[in-house]
Amino acid sequence: MISMIVLLLPLLFAIGIGLVGVNRAVVRTLGLVSGLATFVMALFLAGSEGFNAPWIPGFGVTFALSPDGASSVLVMAASLVMIPTLLYAAVREERSRGLLVLLLIMQAGLNGIFLARDLIAFYVFWEATLIPSMLMLGTYGAAKRREAVAKYLVYAVTGSFLMLISILALRPLAGAASYGFEDLLAVTPSLPASTQTWLFVGLAIGMIVKVPLWPLHSWLIDFNEQNHASGVADVAGTIYKVGGFGFFAWAMPLLPVGADRVAPVLLVLAVVTAVYGAWVAVAQTNLKRLLAYASLSHMGIVGVGIFGLHLAGLNGAIYLLAAQMLSTGGLFLISGMLEHRRGTFELDGFGGLARSAPALASISLFVLFAFIGVPGLANFPGEFLSLLGAFQNYGWLTAVATLTVIAAGVYGVNMHQRIYFGAARQGVRDLGALEVIVLVPVVAGILWLGLAPAPQLERIETQTQIVMEQIEASRLNLGPLSTVEPDASTLLAAPLTLPPRALGSGGER
Repeated sequence: MISMIVLLLPLLFAIGIGLVGVNRAVVRTLGLVSGLATFVMALFLAGSEGFNAPWIPGFGVTFALSPDGASSVLVMAASLVMIPTLLYAAVREERSRGLLVLLLIMQAGLNGIFLARDLIAFYVFWEATLIPSMLMLGTYGAAKRREAVAKYLVYAVTGSFLMLISILALRPLAGAASYGFEDLLAVTPSLPASTQTWLFVGLAIGMIVKVPLWPLHSWLIDFNEQNHASGVADVAGTIYKVGGFGFFAWAMPLLPVGADRVAPVLLVLAVVTAVYGAWVAVAQTNLKRLLAYASLSHMGIVGVGIFGLHLAGLNGAIYLLAAQMLSTGGLFLISGMLEHRRGTFELDGFGGLARSAPALASISLFVLFAFIGVPGLANFPGEFLSLLGAFQNYGWLTAVATLTVIAAGVYGVNMHQRIYFGAARQGVRDLGALEVIVLVPVVAGILWLGLAPAPQLERIETQTQIVMEQIEASRLNLGPLSTVEPDASTLLAAPLTLPPRALGSGGER
């Protein structure tokens, strides 16, 4: 029942905020209470019972929610980062009522994506979150927001259409009793290899857009650059990178043969995304574009962990997905605070701010350290495990992906230096009391995920083991395993006929 409460609370508060009028004090209070209440309930998700009710019985569709596995970790991280996001939106934006309503609807949809245990319900939540994200960009975005919305819509709708075809075909082709995860899992891994491969490709195209991976990534840069200057919509967008979770929770366990065949190609794309995003970030002069490319690089590392097909890598990828909600989201909120002081995102418009705003400089450096993967902070466990796991199966490709670690240090140091040091311009005010309150949950979450990863990783691994068991079982059914490292040109030339890879589940092959 807690699953339903976590889903309904943001919606109910969104309705309440929409009805209270324009009293900013009431709107701000409701937004903060909503964030706090949802997070408190999310703390009790792990180990709670799910929810299951008939929805469209004639088509085998149920409204099923489950907090098992990674779901509770992702909902908890998303709920935590939404507390400061909702508060800052209420403070920063004059028309805060509409923005808060959209953020809360977005949060409800994202919770639904993470908790859904029926494939049709998952898809409905997947598509439902498209609406508030587009409305936030189109209503509160910058001068070129319409072009950014159009570009985002083309990518999202095209990918989702192919994804829907695979989803609708899955149950009748497999003869499953319903679209529920357990019913599908019982039969879909027995589908012919070619059928699984093409169904997986259909799902993958839609999910790649929302990881995102190169070359279906360019919408993300415009999305971040044109979104609301406060950064609050960018935080929601950071949580919205749910493609990796889609692969992990649905595509890979249900279609293990397809996953095994296509994963090497997706791994190459993930490596390209990680390296490309990081090194392009180095050359950026606009703060939001820099953060967008750096965030893209992180999603490449998530992809490396997922498509490396190793237990440790899968655990790390989902953990990094949760951790970057706080580190990336925190930097977007800080970028909004900087823009509010200087009226620009151009790095040339800053310089020497540490003298007049030492507290802002210090917290920015702390969140930046988490963002670039400094040990002891949120991103490090996920990045380390993602690369470690992928290295067991794809050594040289993973070695290329580790170049992102060098690039992260370069763009991180460059960004902090250009904003807070160098030639001093006109001073700015330091953090106010309200901004400190906004950033405290971010700092606390970064420390929590960095210093105590074990409980969250244990929850994630209960779901990871299902993915591994399905892939290993499918390989045993197909015959002997191959241990030959594939050549990149072979991967790209014949992605659907690659031999199955050897898969380690610990540190061995």
